[in-house]
Amino acid sequence: MAGHYASARSEIQEAIRMSTSEELTRTFHELDMNDDGQITMQEFASAMTNRGETISEEEIASIFADADTDKDGRISLEEFTSAWNRAG
Repeated sequence: MAGHYASARSEIQEAIRMSTSEELTRTFHELDMNDDGQITMQEFASAMTNRGETISEEEIASIFADADTDKDGRISLEEFTSAWNRAG
């Protein structure tokens, strides 16, 4: 369980390290499956599954607890960028 979380998180961290702001924005839009400008827990879980990652509800909740700073249950581009810059 923790290994999958670490794998998903390290994959995202690696992408950020080598990413430009444009690439980070593109990654956000890949996770924002319905293009509403917000990533939900369901979208995040689906995106990870599509990438071949298995991630538990607890791991997703932990990611959202860190990234969702306004606690609305969704991650905006600004929250996404801030969270992954902090993690890197």
